[in-house]
Amino acid sequence: MIHLSIHFRSNEVAMPHPRTRVILLLLMALSGTISSLQAATTTTAINLQPAAPPPPPGSDELLGQIPKGQPAGRYDIAVLIANQHYRDGVPSVAYAHRDLAAMRAYLTTTMGYAAENILIEKDATLGVFKTLFDSNGKLKRFIRPGESRVFIYYVGHGAPHPEQGDGYFVPSDADPDFIDKSGYSLQQFYANLRQMPAKEMIVVLDTCFSGTTASGLLVKNVSPGMLNIRETASTLQQGVVLTSATGNQLSSWYPEKQHSLYTYYFLKGLQGEADQNHDRTITAGEMQSYLATEVSYWAGRLSGRSQQPKQEGNRNTVLARLK
Repeated sequence: MIHLSIHFRSNEVAMPHPRTRVILLLLMALSGTISSLQAATTTTAINLQPAAPPPPPGSDELLGQIPKGQPAGRYDIAVLIANQHYRDGVPSVAYAHRDLAAMRAYLTTTMGYAAENILIEKDATLGVFKTLFDSNGKLKRFIRPGESRVFIYYVGHGAPHPEQGDGYFVPSDADPDFIDKSGYSLQQFYANLRQMPAKEMIVVLDTCFSGTTASGLLVKNVSPGMLNIRETASTLQQGVVLTSATGNQLSSWYPEKQHSLYTYYFLKGLQGEADQNHDRTITAGEMQSYLATEVSYWAGRLSGRSQQPKQEGNRNTVLARLK
């Protein structure tokens, strides 16, 4: 602020010269303007609050609501496979890698698996499937006989043999027209698991073996009616298999959530929504009941398609114990 102090001697006229008066008036006006600006600046500095930052692009609501669970066993092992990108014109599986990231977070936090006991594969080739699941493969070597519980999760394409109808996992380097040569047999997969000395097996397959995608058939030059889909029974002696769809049904995506529909509700179930009796323990049976309701409803609502999840094996198998 500019301060003005004017003194007049007693023998001078009190009234300033007109020109002086104009200058004084201008200085007083300028002083008032500066004071107003200072006051406004002070007020703004006090009252202005920074705007809340927008959510980061691609943020995942599931990752902000992960409940803590009891730790799994020291030798419990998990295998997570997400096949999103394929070669030779095979359509990609949207959100598969996001599904894997979310599943891994719940596996460590809610289901209690140690990070060093989790085998993760993105866009697994046929060689990777063989390395993991063949009779003397990597998974078997990780298992401590009679002590390890094994959790296996797969999200990606599945396809049937065009003649026999047997189901196959579709590796990232597969040719669906020669799926019996370039795919990994579901029947062989279960046969290998039955030979492993695990205490218990939990298998979650977010795939359909109809060979159908939102973009059409994986197998070229074949009509859907020509594909004879044959269900492959798991017959695991100890454990449970949860699959996202039945027969020739298509596994749906949930674009709004940027996840597979099945994986999204599987993880919502682990948040506690599947805990029907509120005992903080989520069993395979409870999860199946929850998924059968939510997935079938939302598949019909979002895409107009029928999708009925399936479960085989011990319904009392524990998936998670929430704290």
